[in-house]
Amino acid sequence: MSKEAIIDKILSDANLKGDAIIGEANEKANEIISLAANQCKDYLYKSKTEIDRLTLEIDERSRSVAELDARKLLLAAKAQVLDSVYAKTLEKLRNLDKEQYSALIFSMLENAKDGDVVTVSEREKDIVTKESLADFAKKKGISLTLADKFGDFDGGVIISENGVDNNFTLEVEVALLREQTETKIAKEIFG
Repeated sequence: MSKEAIIDKILSDANLKGDAIIGEANEKANEIISLAANQCKDYLYKSKTEIDRLTLEIDERSRSVAELDARKLLLAAKAQVLDSVYAKTLEKLRNLDKEQYSALIFSMLENAKDGDVVTVSEREKDIVTKESLADFAKKKGISLTLADKFGDFDGGVIISENGVDNNFTLEVEVALLREQTETKIAKEIFG
């Protein structure tokens, strides 16, 4: 073989081998690209699934928090309505006409025992006087004393027995009434 033929043969073999290497390299590159594309698709699918799950979880938590806040607001509004009901009750007691108010105060005094001291607020100064208290005590067959000073409360009486105060002020009476009736009234108002 001639020198040129040998060179052509070497070049031809080199080209064939080069084409084969390039083909193998392209095939390997395509496999790597395909594998990377599949991994990307899997990653995107998993990411989307995780994002969807997190979005749903956040939405559920937000909804739960909003429902809880709404319940708190509703309870606060209901408590405010009940506060208003009992405040109006207290105000109505304080604004009874003189005859009804006097009857209320003397019904509180029915709890008095012999030797007790009765303290009234300025509101009762014209209702529970030394004379009216003496008449009441006489009818009851006991001895009662009217305190020298007015009590620091607005309506009702405090009956003291041996240093122990029995509080019949309007505020205390309405508070006791609330304890006894609040559940029933709440059911009637709010269903």
